[in-house]
Amino acid sequence: MSDAPEEWQGDAHQAEQHVVRARDLFQRGRLADAETEMRRALAIDPGRGDWHHNLAVTLEALGKVAEALAAYERAVELLPQHVPSVLGAAQCQIRMGRPEECIKLCERAASIDRKAEPAYAMRIAAYGMLRKPDDAESVYYVAQQYLDEMPSCLVEMGNVLANRGQMARATWCYREALAQNPSLKGVRTRLGVALLRMGETERAHHALLQAMREQPGDSATLLALGGALELLGRVPEALEKYRRIVELEPANPLAHVRIGDIALKAARLDEARAEYTLVLSLGLRDIGVRMRLVETLLRLGLRADAATQMDAEFGRRKVSADSPIARDADLAWAICGYALECGRPAVAAKIAEAALKRNGTQARLWLRLSRARCELGQLAQGVRAAMRAHRIARTNVEAFHNVALAWLRMGRLRAARIAVAMGMRASPTDEGLRRIRTRLWAARAMRQASPLLEMCGMSRVSSPRS
Repeated sequence: MSDAPEEWQGDAHQAEQHVVRARDLFQRGRLADAETEMRRALAIDPGRGDWHHNLAVTLEALGKVAEALAAYERAVELLPQHVPSVLGAAQCQIRMGRPEECIKLCERAASIDRKAEPAYAMRIAAYGMLRKPDDAESVYYVAQQYLDEMPSCLVEMGNVLANRGQMARATWCYREALAQNPSLKGVRTRLGVALLRMGETERAHHALLQAMREQPGDSATLLALGGALELLGRVPEALEKYRRIVELEPANPLAHVRIGDIALKAARLDEARAEYTLVLSLGLRDIGVRMRLVETLLRLGLRADAATQMDAEFGRRKVSADSPIARDADLAWAICGYALECGRPAVAAKIAEAALKRNGTQARLWLRLSRARCELGQLAQGVRAAMRAHRIARTNVEAFHNVALAWLRMGRLRAARIAVAMGMRASPTDEGLRRIRTRLWAARAMRQASPLLEMCGMSRVSSPRS
């Protein structure tokens, strides 16, 4: 019999009963009730580190990551050598976007147990978040010294390599991880996506079908499989996969984007407009989606609505040379085109200038800037931008278009004629240059006739309705 007072023994028994009920409720998926029971047990005996650990696991399953971290930390205080609690705290830190803290905790866990694979796997993931792939690879090689099999490390190393674009090495990691542990969830999907990025569509399709058999309702797998089917030309089947995702998760923005893209390619513009509008209403901040909506609206003839979308994205937004838009010349060029088409030359000029700070040899961006400056009435700046484009690409006809039109608007007919002549030497059959030449002839004729008209009192010709 225990020497403890009888009332203490009763309290301890009651606390144990709460823990038993919490375990049962957790297994049945009643997580909130399990949390309540664990808290009741700890109210009776707050010195049990294992119970704090159980509470932390329950809170993490409920998505209460900050509370789970506090519970794990309390468990570690009471049980300093308890590796699962240290690793649980590390997992919470990485979920909260604190990779540096995760690394410290993982190093502590590894010092306690050199064969604790999650201590290495999470460090690899954390270094990946910090964009330190060399450090991640160093941890991977350290893990090899202590572990015979390390599937989780292989998966995380594969993720780091995939993010760096090293798809061949990433696919090797994923395959090796599956060889060591075929039951790993989500790895076949990652393998399929990596194969897609390598251009190995058939093999990707095969891997994703296997992933589908393991996880029939997994949205990420359905999305990747739909992408593979599109590349294989099986668009109706791909559309079926995306619609299946929407059935499972009506607010899944990526599925709606894919449905909208298919509709846009098929010129089902009203459907595409509805999908892209829905995606933006769901809060997805993706400039690509906004620009596809702008394209759709322009093709529908809704220029004012397209301009509204352009204003929503760029109206008050500064575009720096370090922004993703400026770094991607193709994207910057396309967005400038949309901005000009919907009557927002100031936006086009802002984006073109930011992109040209990173790469001043893009003639097409100088041409976009030239047109934007001309439409803003800044003709001299427009001419300078067009001449920069001409110096980069001597045979580019669009540069001569822009220069000639700018000179024409400025009334410098001789300069405009020279620009047209130079352009027609590069492309004698260009219809645009021919139309500008016709306008120049008319302007020249009017200028030559104006003194005679003034002498005859006909400098102003009134219309019958004036």
